[in-house]
Amino acid sequence: MLFKKSTLRALALCCGLTGIGSAHSATMLFDSVGDMGSILYATTRDGATLSATVQFTLNTLSASQAVFAVQVSNNSFGPGANDLKSFGIDIVSPTLNSASANNGWDASRNVTFPAFQQVDLCVWDGSNCSGGGNQGVAEGAVESFLLTLGTAGNFVTSGIEFTSPYSVRFQSVGNSGNSFTFPGCIVGTPNCGPGQQVPEPASLALVGLGLLGAALARRRKVA
Repeated sequence: MLFKKSTLRALALCCGLTGIGSAHSATMLFDSVGDMGSILYATTRDGATLSATVQFTLNTLSASQAVFAVQVSNNSFGPGANDLKSFGIDIVSPTLNSASANNGWDASRNVTFPAFQQVDLCVWDGSNCSGGGNQGVAEGAVESFLLTLGTAGNFVTSGIEFTSPYSVRFQSVGNSGNSFTFPGCIVGTPNCGPGQQVPEPASLALVGLGLLGAALARRRKVA
């Protein structure tokens, strides 16, 4: 298990009349030094199998600053270079006022993740969040760095939350050699593991409806 204690809160699937396609979200919570959590990125594209894991370990924590040890492993294979260039966190709470990284990596706040959406945090090993340059995590490679986050809020009282979707960008992918962006899932949650492709929002909505129907049926049976 990759989580020290209550470091993961998987938020339930909610299938309301509005927002059914974007109802799925999951959150990693880091509230004490040593807390860990990992994101898995896994799918296929243009003949290549894209697979990578980003692991976070909370090293230091104060009211205004948190430092994570981050390890990025690119286990992709197939045609193409399949270099991992950047990854993003949709929502970081409390709100960040600074973000930086070392060992050739960098971090940006409140940027549009390429071919995705605006994210609170983008961490990249390239020219910028969109990639480019000769950097990136190559197939079979593992890179480690420190990610330092700052807030005007209070990390100690509220902890640090990373809320999905968790985006990733690969370049020189598969037979076409194009770039590709897709979301990941939290290791340790249902349907997130080696060989598991990340579900599309519509599929997640159907799963949520199915779970809701099953729960209602059980309640009727008990009654």
